Amino acid sequence: MISIDFTLIIQMVNFLIILFVGKKLIYDPMLSNIENRDAKIKGLLDAASKLRSEVEKSKREYEENLQQVRSEVAEYQSKIRQQALSEAYEKVSRVKGEIDKKIEESRKELEIQVEKAKLTLEAEAHKIADDIVEKILGKVA
Repeated sequence: MISIDFTLIIQMVNFLIILFVGKKLIYDPMLSNIENRDAKIKGLLDAASKLRSEVEKSKREYEENLQQVRSEVAEYQSKIRQQALSEAYEKVSRVKGEIDKKIEESRKELEIQVEKAKLTLEAEAHKIADDIVEKILGKVA
């Protein structure tokens, strides 16, 4: 049978002391550690989320910059190609003009030589004709 006496009060006081000391020495530090750990985990998750969003932003910026650089390179290549074609057409045109000029000069020189040859041949033809006439007349006389 249970009897209520002075020892019950002492046991209750002991229980309350143990409960109070246990709460202060075990439960509160453990609860504090759990809260600190939860706060650290939440902070780390927030930091990770922030870093993830920064990485995504940096990735988008990188891709945009890469696309812009590719576009600039294509535009530059097109510009260089167009400039090279323009220079090539210019050089071809200049060389063609020089060739046409040389051809014209050669034609003029050839015409001059033809005229000189005609004059020389005409003079020789007259000389030969005179020689023939002299020989014919010399035999006849």
